[in-house]
Amino acid sequence: MPTLTITNGEVPLHVVDHGGTGRPIVLLHGGDRSSADWTEIAGRLSALGYRPVAVDLRGHGRTPAATWSWELVLSDVAAVIDSLDLVRPAVVGHSLGGMIAALWAAEHPDCPLAVNLDGHGNPIHPSQYAGLAPERAAQEHAALRAELANMSAGLGDYLITVVRAFERLDRFAAYRRAGGPLVVTRSARSMADLLPEAVQDTWRAHERWLGEQLAALAADGAMELIATPTGHDVHLEDPALVTRIVHERL
Repeated sequence: MPTLTITNGEVPLHVVDHGGTGRPIVLLHGGDRSSADWTEIAGRLSALGYRPVAVDLRGHGRTPAATWSWELVLSDVAAVIDSLDLVRPAVVGHSLGGMIAALWAAEHPDCPLAVNLDGHGNPIHPSQYAGLAPERAAQEHAALRAELANMSAGLGDYLITVVRAFERLDRFAAYRRAGGPLVVTRSARSMADLLPEAVQDTWRAHERWLGEQLAALAADGAMELIATPTGHDVHLEDPALVTRIVHERL
């Protein structure tokens, strides 16, 4: 696997080109992860005739930190695509990378496929809980946000900046703007168990709300929604399933 450095402005992007001459697929990892996450899936895609290219996002893996914005990160993806002469690549991402894939599809209607693997972000408003009265929702939202802040404190300033950018993004609007095929997956196993017991039910109420929003978008034809029998790291837990999702749609 050749590793490359592709420079966008002053940012040297670490890229792993898994080779092949078939349809290119750009692979984007999640927050605090790296291109190494895609090694097994890239091997499976290569065996099917595709050309997978995995990127370390700015501030991740072997790519140094630099100013973070969605526009700049999308320009990083464009720099990789242009430098390697990738023609109309599919873009597949996990979590943070999945949201970048969706944003790419929103700006590139000729994209043949974008896949967001369980990249949904955190609740940012008391209205984002199903089945809770407004006053109770406001109280529980405040408690949950406090716990999330405590958990993210160890991430470091850079990753906290990335998380906050994710939270400010209107991801549903991005899904509606996608011009080409967009797949969004939602993992069946709740992430509530990763949180303190006091806020687990609050998180589950948010998951119910999220499920309702995604189902409505899918019903309107804005995207295809797939439930996976996994936890959040679907690409690591079931690489065969992710490979199949991509291959069947390309």
